[in-house]
Amino acid sequence: MKLNLILLLSIGLLPACEVPIEDYAYDWSKNVKSKIIEESHIESDRVEIDSTNQNWQKIIHWKGDRKLKEYNYRPINGDTVVSIFYSKSQEFDLIRELCPGVERSFEGIRYKGKHLGLAEFRFCNGNIKESGYRMDGDVGFWKEFDEEGNLINSQDLGNLERLKKLKEINYK
Repeated sequence: MKLNLILLLSIGLLPACEVPIEDYAYDWSKNVKSKIIEESHIESDRVEIDSTNQNWQKIIHWKGDRKLKEYNYRPINGDTVVSIFYSKSQEFDLIRELCPGVERSFEGIRYKGKHLGLAEFRFCNGNIKESGYRMDGDVGFWKEFDEEGNLINSQDLGNLERLKKLKEINYK
């Protein structure tokens, strides 16, 4: 009788133990970001410089036929404006738009060319300006902060169930 009661209570509490999808998406994003950085920071065997655009130049690091990382910068002042780090599979990349080349920085993950997971915009002082999740567009709560880090706005964009698709996307 005692065992049956414990079993019933355990089964009844299982849904309550499920991780909120926002927490799953946060952990998924941090894990993927870490793996991309690790895989892209190996020694390159070739570097290409593309200076065909007078406003932008690209430096691309390769290992064989695999892109490792790419830096886009302005030749006038040398500011790195965008850094892109590529996964071994070339299906994932981590994009970073950087200050002072732009008025705010950005960091986000793309999978097969589409933005997904955690997206963060930061003031040039490093504090978060805006943060939220993407999966087939912006979803869930997006939070906006002032330069001191105080929350000034939070908007629920709905469609949080889209984040469940992250569970089907395995890092390769």
